[in-house]
Amino acid sequence: LSNRFEQVDGVRGLGAMCALEIVTDKHTKKPDKEMTQKIVKEAINRGLLLLSAGIFGNVIRILMPLTITDEQLEEGLAILEESIESAATVQHI
Repeated sequence: LSNRFEQVDGVRGLGAMCALEIVTDKHTKKPDKEMTQKIVKEAINRGLLLLSAGIFGNVIRILMPLTITDEQLEEGLAILEESIESAATVQHI
């Protein structure tokens, strides 16, 4: 996702807990709380529950259950990708 979207500056985590840092662009690395909220809202509308976090409110936290199936994981990641794409498209229009 960080390779595909200019707004995803970093992906970090350990085990099932991951986080994506959302920025205005990778050059300035300015935290983008508004974009983060759009992504979270879009994901919720598509059936995926995400949490925003971080000092600047620009981090999306993801915590998959240890019992998640491969199919569920792939579906959730696809929804996340679609949500980022939708929020990024709306921002550029």
